[in-house]
Amino acid sequence: MKYTLVNFCEFNESAARSYSAIHNEPLSKNLGDITKVDETKLDSFNMICGGSPCQDFSLAGKQAGSMWECKDCGHEYNPLTAHYSKRDCCPNCGSKNIDKTRSSLLVEWLRIVRANKPNWGIYENVKNLLGSKFKASFEMFIKELNEYGYNTYYKVLNSKDYGVPQGRERVYLIIIRKDIDNGKFRCPKPFDSGLRLKDIVDDIVDEKYYLTDKQIESIYHWKAYQRPFERICGRNSICPTITARGAGEYHSGMVLYSDKLDTNTNCEKGTEAETIAYIKSLHPRVLTEKESFRVMGFDDEDYSNVVRVGIRPREQYRQSGNSIAVNVLYCIYKELYKAMPYLFDDLKVSSYFSGIGAFENCYSLNSISIPDSVTSIGYGAFEECSSLTSVTIGNDVTSIGWYAFYNCTSLASVTIGNGVTSIGGYAFYNCTSLTSITIPDSVT
Repeated sequence: MKYTLVNFCEFNESAARSYSAIHNEPLSKNLGDITKVDETKLDSFNMICGGSPCQDFSLAGKQAGSMWECKDCGHEYNPLTAHYSKRDCCPNCGSKNIDKTRSSLLVEWLRIVRANKPNWGIYENVKNLLGSKFKASFEMFIKELNEYGYNTYYKVLNSKDYGVPQGRERVYLIIIRKDIDNGKFRCPKPFDSGLRLKDIVDDIVDEKYYLTDKQIESIYHWKAYQRPFERICGRNSICPTITARGAGEYHSGMVLYSDKLDTNTNCEKGTEAETIAYIKSLHPRVLTEKESFRVMGFDDEDYSNVVRVGIRPREQYRQSGNSIAVNVLYCIYKELYKAMPYLFDDLKVSSYFSGIGAFENCYSLNSISIPDSVTSIGYGAFEECSSLTSVTIGNDVTSIGWYAFYNCTSLASVTIGNGVTSIGGYAFYNCTSLTSITIPDSVT
């Protein structure tokens, strides 16, 4: 597909470097923080793509993905619930003095679309977007796009049905301006390419990717809802969903593979001793970074470009899990071209995608007090908040995720509540200024 990349918008520095390396585009095209982008001053483009965390669609309560606060009366509201013509005004007092710090990528993406009216675009999100939890807000999203002058087509597509051996269900939304839509587009039909994990994994990999006996024993005793050993993939397996936590990270949703198995196998059978002995005999391993890129549809040249610009292995895993399956996009583009080839004439693309940390790279954040109502701190939640100096964690928090405070180089003091029972790996890695941390006896 021939196109010109006008710009892209990526807040995460390493993801921006990978994007530039894979697409051979200069970093100068990165717009950076989307909240600081003036939508009226962008260079002309006629196609837009994007995505955002599903929390952006949550309308109420502590799960609200986007909350704006009136600086005059203190009223908080989710901007998605307000008509776009009144979004910048406080629904309580009418003031336009609004703090938009906790804005959502969804609202920002809509702002870009509204101002620039591209011919068409694609938006991707998790399949739960169509469930009851997000139904009302998704319908508002569709209605707003309709008011902008767009027809919308959306469907849950599974990447295993479009040429990659991974079960990855995502909502793909295609928007086409009504004045140029001929109504002939249909979502691509599923097919089985025959590819399985054995076709994308390497026969020989470094021993570091294999679980040690000690790791197997430790993972078996994890107290988690997901049990990694209940689903070890084999040669003819379809890989489970690669998540943003990474195919090669050690967590409850980790992907394990053994060439001694034929297909997905529940290996937790028999007594503890029998199960552990059996799993050890399988010599299971995690996917390599390169394999996790392959299972998303990237080729080895793409991966080599990522390595070339110095992206760390952990970031490589995270970037692959945060991507869109390349083959699914190809199949969508193919159907669009068959229906409306004119959409691809002089194609000028503007791309808007997100990193993953909830507060990742918030360089000005200097102190956090996490209330008792919060029950967990997610993976990479405060990663690289380089100005953060103190953290107080409430008593209702039970777990602190992997890399939660990774590379918070100014963090000096941490107080952890009595409810915490687990702290993920590298949670406080490279916190070089840390002089005081209180860990309760409840941590196991």
